[in-house]
Amino acid sequence: MAIVFCRTKRRVDALELALSQGGYNCEKLHGDLTQKKRERVMKAFRDLKYQFLIATDVAARGLDITGVTHIYNYDIPENAETYIHRIGRTGRAGDDGIAITFVAPRDEAQLKAIEQAIKMNLPVKYISLSHEDYLERLKNNPK
Repeated sequence: MAIVFCRTKRRVDALELALSQGGYNCEKLHGDLTQKKRERVMKAFRDLKYQFLIATDVAARGLDITGVTHIYNYDIPENAETYIHRIGRTGRAGDDGIAITFVAPRDEAQLKAIEQAIKMNLPVKYISLSHEDYLERLKNNPK
């Protein structure tokens, strides 16, 4: 189970559509959905009907979700507090978890600010992939 965080509802919609069309088992969650729809999505995710939840920061706080093994920050969080809340969705109840943050060159100052605030240097791996190559790589090896 993984949660992919995006900064905007529009980005969530676009990414969920692209991943669904690519054959990924996913659903979206953001503030434009009705409360009833959000509850249905969360229940289905908890019941393992979806492998990926594509969400805005509405899913970063206050949701009790066990079994999430990966957090993907598709968009870098705006600040350290949001980063901490996002990555806190994994590794719960003593389980291990992995958090991956995608950082574009224009976001490097924001990454440094997060690292300073959390007093930790995050490991960095530079890659150069097209969006399609990345989706194919993720599909073949989700870990």
